[in-house]
Amino acid sequence: MSTRVDIQYLITDCGYRPCPSCSAVLRPTSTRCRHCGSPLASAAPKAEKPKRPRLAPANETALGSLSALPEHRLTVTVIGTPVTQGSVSTPAPGVVKYSPELRAWRTEINDEAARVCGRTWEPANCPLVMSAVFTLPRPSSAPKSKVVHAAAKPDVDKLIRAVQDALSPKDKKEFRVYTEDSRIVGYGIGPWKTYPAPLGTHPWALAEPGVTIAVRPAPAATLHRDSA
Repeated sequence: MSTRVDIQYLITDCGYRPCPSCSAVLRPTSTRCRHCGSPLASAAPKAEKPKRPRLAPANETALGSLSALPEHRLTVTVIGTPVTQGSVSTPAPGVVKYSPELRAWRTEINDEAARVCGRTWEPANCPLVMSAVFTLPRPSSAPKSKVVHAAAKPDVDKLIRAVQDALSPKDKKEFRVYTEDSRIVGYGIGPWKTYPAPLGTHPWALAEPGVTIAVRPAPAATLHRDSA
């Protein structure tokens, strides 16, 4: 039984090459025609892959006081029950009203950050990556001696919103780790929810409710791809 071969397909799609002296179609790796002995021109070199663009690193001024820390990384741990920041009421144009619990939680975060950083801290004004792990109170319904995920209210996106705003208050007179929360371009670890250690689901789980926050400059290496 004979098999038909699509010669054009071999040439256009598979890289096979026709011999210039005879009608033979040769493998891409051939350097000489095995039928007539004619030498073949070298295959065209593979096109070089375009280099990925690189980001310029943040300068010392933009880093602010982060430039003086090891690996330019600031870590702050705040003890207290995390509070969400979701929809807020606006009793008048330009006036935002937060709940007393949220105001107190944001104040705790800001005060602890100011204590760790010192009042001479210069806010970072560069792209930043934030990591945050929230340790939530373990509910009475959770198994007493079993590790379970904190897969219940509050929502993690609302928890991180309170942290981001607490570290960059609108009032320029208040302490700020970074100039504004739009400087956060992504997250390293988390945001993650866990119950307290030793039955937590994350290594950063605290022994009591609270949050561990880390802030560092966004890497100035090769730009990320969707497949990365």
